[in-house]
Amino acid sequence: MKLVFVNIMQELQRFDSMSYLTQPPIPFAILNAVTPKAIETALVDEQTDEVRWEGDAFGFSVSTQNSKAVYDYADALRAGGKKVILGGIHVTVCPEEAMCHADAIVTGEAETIWSEVCEDLLAGRLRGRYEGSPTPPSRMTPVDYRFFGNRRYLTPASLFATRGCNRRCSFCVSSRYMGPYRTKPLEVLEQEVDQLTRLYPQAFLQFTDDNLLASRKYAAELLALLRRKRRRFATMVTVDQFCDRALMEEMAASGCLGVAVGVESVDDNNCAAVSKYQNLQQPFVDAVHRANQLGIQTVALIMVGLPHDTPQALERTLEYLKQVPCSYYDMRVLRIYPSTPLYREMLATGDVTENWWLKTESSGTCNQLLPSSLSMHFRHGRFDSMQLQHLSLRFIAELSGTGLGTVSQILRVGYRGRALRFAGLLLAGRQRSARQARMLLRQVEQAMVASGQTAASPWCSPVVENAAARLAASAVPESAGSKP
Repeated sequence: MKLVFVNIMQELQRFDSMSYLTQPPIPFAILNAVTPKAIETALVDEQTDEVRWEGDAFGFSVSTQNSKAVYDYADALRAGGKKVILGGIHVTVCPEEAMCHADAIVTGEAETIWSEVCEDLLAGRLRGRYEGSPTPPSRMTPVDYRFFGNRRYLTPASLFATRGCNRRCSFCVSSRYMGPYRTKPLEVLEQEVDQLTRLYPQAFLQFTDDNLLASRKYAAELLALLRRKRRRFATMVTVDQFCDRALMEEMAASGCLGVAVGVESVDDNNCAAVSKYQNLQQPFVDAVHRANQLGIQTVALIMVGLPHDTPQALERTLEYLKQVPCSYYDMRVLRIYPSTPLYREMLATGDVTENWWLKTESSGTCNQLLPSSLSMHFRHGRFDSMQLQHLSLRFIAELSGTGLGTVSQILRVGYRGRALRFAGLLLAGRQRSARQARMLLRQVEQAMVASGQTAASPWCSPVVENAAARLAASAVPESAGSKP
């Protein structure tokens, strides 16, 4: 019996951006470690591998954005007599939907029940649904990174020290469905750090936790460990953590190269509307300047399409962000994930289509041109879909410049943090993102013109205005301009 774990990452082929850093799919290594020896295992990772279906059974982790692609693969495999097991966060919140495409599904965290799934697979008696439970810290064991072989990931030394999140943002699904906040035992984490040091001595550690620093006591112990191990690292932080002077100084002293900060919006009304209360009335700009002085690069995560966004407000936001010396801006359109409070609210008002992730196309959008991070599957009261997508691309193009001042600033931060290679990675990402955004802007503008969207919006670019004028002129009868 050969079981193949499959990581579907089609977005990598659609948008060349820092938003899609290639990194090992750690959950599969965790499941591989608890798979009985009677089962041969393998990994197919679309980030690095050519997809080949060589095996008897296939296990997929399903996210909302890749669910349609996974279901298509699963249906074809089952039609060919293969067994398919689906798990992941999307399966956890949409189990009945997933069961239509699988021989078995696993909801919740799978590792505590995975050996039972495998025993049933070997015996040919898979039952439809298995319910996993949050893994207690006492059962967490070191990840064996040898499972990933010699695959070339951009951030190969990826790991996580915590599970779950103690925040309750209304657009987020993981904090509600993937168990309570838990911390990995430090002795387990230390073994992983040592292993990554042997395998990737030159790579920085990339923590992928939803909220690494939620427990200040654990954070202090973790940072002390990293300081003792002399390992450089990057991670995500919340705005209130980022604005905590003492915490950021401790991070810098422990080897932090950069942080991704969940800003989402500079409008406090927007943050309050999606229950992101930790962002309210925080001195973010001062914190960016302080991080730069500490040698920590700042990646700001920005979301558009929030309830209080208007064309005028986002124009002001764009001009404001141009003055904030962040090293990189990661732009997203608001995603309405199933089973979140926001999804239920918008479903009730008719502003989001039920099961939108299964639709192949949304009318009036440029979804077919853009990555899922910029897709539109909901109705916003102040924007047409294409207009919001166009503005998102403008944010990326205009905030990802590589002028002399920007390059100098990022390199200075890298010099202070003794991390010039990391600074170069960010600069390369800015350049790629800006180039891709400009190309996509032209395509979106052509689609806007073809659909009749013109310069009525105050932010509409000259390209759209000129193209619309040419289109209108070509439609005027010859006689209309002649003198009587």
